[in-house]
Amino acid sequence: MTHIFPLYFLIPELPNLNSQKYIERYGNQVRQSIADSQRGLLQHFLSLGNTNGLALSIRYFYDPNNSKDERLKIYMIFNYLHNDSQQLNLIREEIISFVQISNLSVFYNFDLSPGLNQCQNLEWVNHIGEALKPESFNSQGYYVPHLFEANKNNNMLNICDILNRLNEKFLLEITLQVCQKSENRSELAKALAQMIPQLQLVTSHRRDVFFEGALSIYQHYQTTYLHSNLFKYSIKALAQTRSNIRPVLMELVRSATEAKSHGEQDCVEILSRDVDTQKFLKSLKSTENVEICTAVERKGWQDDFGDKLIRQSVKPKISNNELGDGSTDIHKPFTSYLADFNNAALAPSSIGEIVRSSPSAITQSFNSSGKSPFALIKDLKPLHRYATLEEISGFFRIVIPGKTPVPGIPQERPKLFKLTAEEIVRKYGQEMTENPDKYIVGMADDGSVVYSSWNNDPHRLVAGRPGYGKSNFLHWIIFQFLYANPKRKVYIADFGGADFQYLEDMNLNIEIVINSKGCKELVEKIHQQYEERLSLMRQFKVNNIKKIQARGVEIDRMLWIIDEAAAIARADKELKKVIEQRLEEYVLQGRKFGIHVIYCTQFPTSEVVSRQVRENCGEKVVFRLSPDATDTVLGYRLADEIASAPKGRAFVEGQDGGQYVNTPEIILPEETIVPISGTIWRYLDFGS
Repeated sequence: MTHIFPLYFLIPELPNLNSQKYIERYGNQVRQSIADSQRGLLQHFLSLGNTNGLALSIRYFYDPNNSKDERLKIYMIFNYLHNDSQQLNLIREEIISFVQISNLSVFYNFDLSPGLNQCQNLEWVNHIGEALKPESFNSQGYYVPHLFEANKNNNMLNICDILNRLNEKFLLEITLQVCQKSENRSELAKALAQMIPQLQLVTSHRRDVFFEGALSIYQHYQTTYLHSNLFKYSIKALAQTRSNIRPVLMELVRSATEAKSHGEQDCVEILSRDVDTQKFLKSLKSTENVEICTAVERKGWQDDFGDKLIRQSVKPKISNNELGDGSTDIHKPFTSYLADFNNAALAPSSIGEIVRSSPSAITQSFNSSGKSPFALIKDLKPLHRYATLEEISGFFRIVIPGKTPVPGIPQERPKLFKLTAEEIVRKYGQEMTENPDKYIVGMADDGSVVYSSWNNDPHRLVAGRPGYGKSNFLHWIIFQFLYANPKRKVYIADFGGADFQYLEDMNLNIEIVINSKGCKELVEKIHQQYEERLSLMRQFKVNNIKKIQARGVEIDRMLWIIDEAAAIARADKELKKVIEQRLEEYVLQGRKFGIHVIYCTQFPTSEVVSRQVRENCGEKVVFRLSPDATDTVLGYRLADEIASAPKGRAFVEGQDGGQYVNTPEIILPEETIVPISGTIWRYLDFGS
């Protein structure tokens, strides 16, 4: 009894190659390292081919009915047919172990799945297309299967882009089967041994570009293919609509092969169940069973072309009807030979086989001297289904991400490094007081501290949906602002009405207003201090607050927080005019006066966040928002929404560029539940 064990590995996400862990280890060679690791996978697969029947398939399955980040799924499937269950288990364990500990596992996670229902259910497939090696035919007997010349830099990104533009299901499949070097290739060896002298004879009579090229290719086959492990390959596209097949396969061939490869645009075969149900079902069944199907072939193999003797067909030109002079009728366009599966006539021995076990016609035909039988053109036919590791490596690729995420499939989320506010204060508290111009935004994913500076970026624009850390971040800023110097003043326009009220009970230099009337009074109070600071600068003939402090004047920075800024847009005209006028003054000149503005909004629109506000707020802190909303805040669109977990994750842009930061959680005091002594607010000097 023959046993089967298909092993299904789902690649749930792609690596984020911008992550520090890859950059530190591989530098600029990270993508080359991935390509090398994928080649290593194929090398290991070849080494496992000690028994026929071992197949490896990589599949890109696109389904537009799934969510935006789940439309593209990538599978790697191993299959092994054997009648020895113990041998099956040994191979199975070795494959699982290799996949999970190989160099490739550094970059990709491989989830071993119990089944592959999405790819096994192929009822939606209406058309199948297949890519083959380019083949050249001539009606008088000229035939050469050209080599794949792999593009070692193929990253499959263009293929993923095309798939994500489709509006229906699509399956791209590249399947390999190991062909051992111990397999009987005697018929192929005889055919090559007779083809090469014939080509040498032709080229010795007259220089001929086509035959010289053919001779070089066949010599390569003789030295490389006869005594090496090879792959039998199948490159297929399964689609709902025929017109989608060719663009995908053509782009795959273009991406996987070097530009100099011969005939890329003519190597795509299309098989439709509408015109040939039997062959369609055979190809479909092979996909379901993770097998190689070789039923597809070019029209050039029809009739008696393959039954011609090599020694009779390939010889020096004697008359105008024979080969050898390099004339234009030797090499006809491939397109004229593409198989039309309505009337394709395949010899029974050529369907579904690569190396035939039955005796060839050449074994029935000996010459008069009793020497080796004459070889036929069709004895060379297996070459178009063989490929070396080097040839096929351009096709067999798991997508290698670029600088931006690949659409349709999740990208690896870096391991997040996050400290609580309490932990940061204990670890960096002294630094906060020694350098009061700086504050800690949070922690980068690699564990480093992300700083900001009131001096370099005096004003901030903070945006984010409710519940994702924006308010928590404001509490963290207020704490640090006063921790550096409790004599500093904080003004809060809390239009939400409740987030900051507890601060008024702490005897801190904080003043809070919750309505339009109070906001107008607050604005005038801030403006009064603005005028006082301006007067001091004129008195001491200096141009910034630091120089006033140097004269011994007790004066420090003050902070004005506007939360929620949309309330300004909704305020009456008079109040709106006053606030916008003062806000404009402070964001333009606040740095030298020590007046800082934090402008916050939950729902950023162009009305709430004007271009002037955006440009004058040097630092932007963006919590979870849609990509479109980030354009309003940052002036450009982030590719994806900022992750909802962990709470407090933000994208921060300042003078040093942009990066993701994990802002700390700060525990707030609650009456009878969490006393002040249980929060970081206990570090403040309430008596000052």
